[in-house]
Amino acid sequence: RLGKLPLVIGMPVMITQNFDVAGGVVNGSIGTLKSIRYRLDSAGKRHAISCVVSLPPSSLRSHSLPHLETHDVVALQDTVELKIQH
Repeated sequence: RLGKLPLVIGMPVMITQNFDVAGGVVNGSIGTLKSIRYRLDSAGKRHAISCVVSLPPSSLRSHSLPHLETHDVVALQDTVELKIQH
């Protein structure tokens, strides 16, 4: 196992599954990590439960969730798979 990978606001991320094909959030889309939402466990450790990724305008269709900016999408904990390639 790799252990822990830090999530840093502003880091590049890649969508690795077709999440919202009609909306343009598809496998291979590259964006920037904009925000992370955590939950605290009983030991006080943080666990990421969702994040907002900003994708370039050419990746997205015109609709978006009302509280997000035009080019932002949400990735939830149960939809995220981490693969590291070097």
